[in-house]
Amino acid sequence: MTSALLSRIELRFLDAAGNPSALALDAPSDTRESTASRDRLTLSAHLEQALGGTIVRASVVNRGTDTVRLRSAIFEVGTGFDPAAPARFLKHGYQSWSASSGYDVTASQTHPRDTANFITRLNHQSETTRPPEFAEAQTSELFTIVESQAAERILAGFIGAATSLSTLTISSPERVVARAILDDVTLAPGGHRELDPLFIAAADESAARMAARWADAAGRWMNARVNAPFQRGWCSWYHYFHAITEDALRANLKSLEAMRSEFPLDVIQLDDGFQSALGDWDTTNAKFPGGLKKIAGEIRAAGFRAGIWTAPFLAARDSRLMIDHPDWFIMHSETGQPVRAGHNPNWTTSDDKFAYALDASNPAYRAHLRHLFAKLTHDFGYSYLKLDFLYAAAAPGRRHDQNLTRGETLRHGLERIRAGAGDDAFILGCGCPLGQAIGVVDGMRIGPDVSPFWGSTASGAGDPSTIYALDAIIARSFMHRRLWLNDPDCLMLRARKTRLTADERAALAATIVASGGMLLISDDMSLLDAEAGKLFRTLAEISTKIDSNAASEPVLALDLMTTGDIRGLITETAVGAIAMILNRGDSPARVQTSDLKLDAREIAALDLAFDEKIEIFDTIDLPPHSARILRFKR
Repeated sequence: MTSALLSRIELRFLDAAGNPSALALDAPSDTRESTASRDRLTLSAHLEQALGGTIVRASVVNRGTDTVRLRSAIFEVGTGFDPAAPARFLKHGYQSWSASSGYDVTASQTHPRDTANFITRLNHQSETTRPPEFAEAQTSELFTIVESQAAERILAGFIGAATSLSTLTISSPERVVARAILDDVTLAPGGHRELDPLFIAAADESAARMAARWADAAGRWMNARVNAPFQRGWCSWYHYFHAITEDALRANLKSLEAMRSEFPLDVIQLDDGFQSALGDWDTTNAKFPGGLKKIAGEIRAAGFRAGIWTAPFLAARDSRLMIDHPDWFIMHSETGQPVRAGHNPNWTTSDDKFAYALDASNPAYRAHLRHLFAKLTHDFGYSYLKLDFLYAAAAPGRRHDQNLTRGETLRHGLERIRAGAGDDAFILGCGCPLGQAIGVVDGMRIGPDVSPFWGSTASGAGDPSTIYALDAIIARSFMHRRLWLNDPDCLMLRARKTRLTADERAALAATIVASGGMLLISDDMSLLDAEAGKLFRTLAEISTKIDSNAASEPVLALDLMTTGDIRGLITETAVGAIAMILNRGDSPARVQTSDLKLDAREIAALDLAFDEKIEIFDTIDLPPHSARILRFKR
């Protein structure tokens, strides 16, 4: 029987002269603390048996007279697997939009992002340039699962993320190298730094259930906010995009108020397109002459909670914020210019179409964040806050406070937003490195944007398209009610002004509701009729039932490591199970119910495209780009 063991810890640092140095520590064999020292720099570690696995706690103390810079802490974990046997690992993505799926463990050193532009790598990797020994093709973010021919799987992952970004590299089946990225932060004489804890477990459970075990441990360790009410709402983005106007928002608000029985929603959320400039979130452009406070008042008067979109760690050159506070930005280490962290011609009227990363290590900027979000919530009346493009706070570059890692900088910024908004506001993270937000946000986007078109399996994963959003919803379903409320992104019900077919719209609906995650629609309400309302009520009933069960029983991918076109979700209930089977491929498919390995006497399918219930016996036929919700009774 295999077992995972910590074998070694290594601290890499720059000494007082700037020379690369390392301090190694043989792994402790029990709960007693082990230490190693070099030049009066001491690395300590001990083990705790808890949460169904082993927790590695480590810290470093500078007992010398010179300041050192900490580069990384490396934890080597032996899996016990045969190094010559085929193996796979879960390559978990960096932030909300980054793909997660099973990969073969190989010696390959190449990945498509290795040659991608800087902003793409900034988006999807914790390091824009990986060190050669930690190749992107072999590296997972935050946690991983390794499976080989043995009966057990090995899980290794950081369950704390308040102090650093982290990766895990699997270049051979017998070893996982977990790494806390410390970003050359200073450790002054007398300084002490606790490292984020590493969790190691071995079990013969499915990969999806092991992922839920990690999420449960991380959520407990970081005091995850998992008790917010189930969220149902309307978002302006996927019909209007940047063209949203105050008149269009008001027209939809009136329709939603009149159609409340058909569409029982709680939140009306204004998305991108209202702001006077990227970075100036409390003032509006000419399309919104009434201003944000009036809009929120109208939404609340209609009986809904008011929601608003911001990208708090980005600003464009024509913003008041960037003109008045050029010192609030992360600076490029070589050029001394603000770091580019996004590009969108719709965001700015200046010739420079880039967005720049703000520095949340700067106390003045953090004070601005607290004041801004106190204003948006307590003065203007927005109690639902969608925070987008949050990865920008963790961009590489020169910061105001060199004692903070990039992970700490992001965390500090999020905490200031929470302090301003207050404990009662619902905060939704998006485009966010996941670990740093646990315990601060109430909800989290767990995949890339959906779109009013399906997309192609030949395009790059993470492109805005419905197919890759569905992949992410399935892959990260286990996080729901363990780390936050999952946001699978918006449902689109309209049959006009869309390139999604009836089957594709139903597949999107089926995947969203089967995940138990938040349920937001994003249509011009004038395009929806009574039949759409009937379908929405059905979806709301199913998703609410799955959500209410998720705290005790996670929603799991049928095969988390799969790369095929047939994918699915399942949640166990007291009387059976609810499952979703998706055919993401371009050809018809047939699924044998026996392959699902469920002890069921009755199986029925709900065809959401046609609102039909079909009794199932041996097989399920799935057209291309379609899905079925299945109910199993024991």
